[in-house]
Amino acid sequence: MNFLINLIAIPLGFLMKIIYNLVGNYGISIILFTFVTRMILFPVSYKQQKNTARMQLLNPKLKKLQEKYKNDPNKMQMEQFQLYQDENINPYSSCLTSFIPLILLWGVLAVVYKPMTYILNYDSNIIEEAKSIVISLDADSEKTLTKNSMRQELIIMEKMLQNPEGFSAAVQDGEITLIQNETETAQKLNYINQNFVTEVTEFAKTFTLGSVKLSETPSTKPSENSSFFLFLIPIFSGLMQLVFTIYTQQMQKKRNPDMPSMGSMNAMLYMMPLFSVWLAFTVPAGVGFYWLCSSVFSFLQSMFLYAWFNDERVEKIGQAEREKAKNAKKRPSMMQKLMEQQEELMRQQEQQGVSGNRIRYSDSNGNTKISRAEMEEYNTAVIREARQRIAQKYGDLDEDSADSKNEKKKK
Repeated sequence: MNFLINLIAIPLGFLMKIIYNLVGNYGISIILFTFVTRMILFPVSYKQQKNTARMQLLNPKLKKLQEKYKNDPNKMQMEQFQLYQDENINPYSSCLTSFIPLILLWGVLAVVYKPMTYILNYDSNIIEEAKSIVISLDADSEKTLTKNSMRQELIIMEKMLQNPEGFSAAVQDGEITLIQNETETAQKLNYINQNFVTEVTEFAKTFTLGSVKLSETPSTKPSENSSFFLFLIPIFSGLMQLVFTIYTQQMQKKRNPDMPSMGSMNAMLYMMPLFSVWLAFTVPAGVGFYWLCSSVFSFLQSMFLYAWFNDERVEKIGQAEREKAKNAKKRPSMMQKLMEQQEELMRQQEQQGVSGNRIRYSDSNGNTKISRAEMEEYNTAVIREARQRIAQKYGDLDEDSADSKNEKKKK
């Protein structure tokens, strides 16, 4: 799990470090960081919105197919596959892209919780040494650090900011001890020094947005020492997500008036902003501020894309994609192959009279039923035959057809 988090957090931390070195303030860095990541992901959002807009214009044709073949589900599915091929649309293309913001969030959480690791690039041994010094200066800190294992680096930064003189003195004493004890020279390489204290302390001072400390966790009962805006960050974040959700729903309804009302799904969409408000009260304010910035940029981006993909432009794109599908190379995409294999399978099953888990076929003795195992064996054979037909059609061989030819040669 740590490997996957590092895989995302290390490049994000590197990006954040570049931005931070330019502006010198963590709060402003989050705003610019969110903007840059949105720009990097813009091609994905553009493609997803284009596909969604085309699917919405395709809904009337899909509705006609559903009405025409409402009593023949297999035929309806075959016709839908054919329509997707003719329009050059992959109905599943937006499934993967919807997970990208969640994957990105894991990286952002790591960067916010562990700035000394991912932004300042300090080794874990050095951070552990800093932790031991914090505990030596304040015995009660050990319980706090143990209880809040994820926030340890933020707590260390806060303690250093509160008592920089004591921390510097402890570091100096430790360095003198190591110099006197030559047998511990190897440990000296991992031991923290005054440069570490200076850099972390200066960074902790800029871990703010105005008077708001982004390392603090917002509370529903703000204290006198905390800024009121710290309390408002989760509220503004939830409200912005709610505005974004309402806008998206209205635009989808406008583009597709016949869209069915999904009560439970809509309820879930409106519950998510409330959930994010609760969640933002349990994590450092830097995370909630990132959500707020992300929602604002997502809203502005959606406004632009909805205005860009108007009906006229989407129709032109559709014409170009249809021409592209007609003039496509002989070798199809994997999606087209899968669709055609499914279509071939359903066609052959329909010809053989498939019903449920049993199948009937005609022979010299009349209709005969076969078992479930025979049914599975039959389906496997049909799929293999369908693949061979597709391979012959496009002039290539898949593994099954190649194995089949090898067996024939042996015989």
